[in-house]
Amino acid sequence: MKIRRVLSIIALLSAGFAAPHAAAAQTGGPSAAGSYQFALADGRTKYVEFDARSQSSGGGATGQMFFSDEAEVSEQDVDGAGGPLETHRGFYLRADFDGLVVVNNQAVMSGTVRDSSITGLIGQRVLLTVEDNGDNSRLPDRLTWGVYANTARTWETSDAELERDEGVGTRWVATDAERRDDAGVEMPSLDSIDAETYPLAAFTLVDAAQWSGDLRVQS
Repeated sequence: MKIRRVLSIIALLSAGFAAPHAAAAQTGGPSAAGSYQFALADGRTKYVEFDARSQSSGGGATGQMFFSDEAEVSEQDVDGAGGPLETHRGFYLRADFDGLVVVNNQAVMSGTVRDSSITGLIGQRVLLTVEDNGDNSRLPDRLTWGVYANTARTWETSDAELERDEGVGTRWVATDAERRDDAGVEMPSLDSIDAETYPLAAFTLVDAAQWSGDLRVQS
């Protein structure tokens, strides 16, 4: 069985609203930007800074993300026993964005890790999802992110009872029939994770215990 390694961490934060990054505000189109220093229940300091802007041509996005974390993290073998393969006492990563989806006050950004203190992360995909709740201390901004390994698909699904399955290579959209607002997920899933792989409703946003900084989403 092919062994695939993924990073077994998800960082989550919330923060108060403040002034946006000027670069994002000047695009005139969908954008998201922010910088935060925060801590979760573990009390370890984390920092994230990002700036994503949709391209004027309408194709993809540009921007960068930096993230650092003092907490201990582990890489895991999800195809095997699931035990930790390697533990790191803190790490950082830098990523270049290539995708951005904005819906109302939420945005999801996708990109590729270009540099990291954990070399196994370089080349993997990043999703950063944010929610801008404005200047509201009772309902703070929120965010979640994850690092994903790309999958190299070398097979196709087909009906073994048919000599020639006409459905091979076709794609479809799976939706929740009980929800009119469900945008659906394209199937089979994309080989490379991007900003449209999962609907915004699929992300769980969790508040941080402590935070300082700002988030801004512009539709």
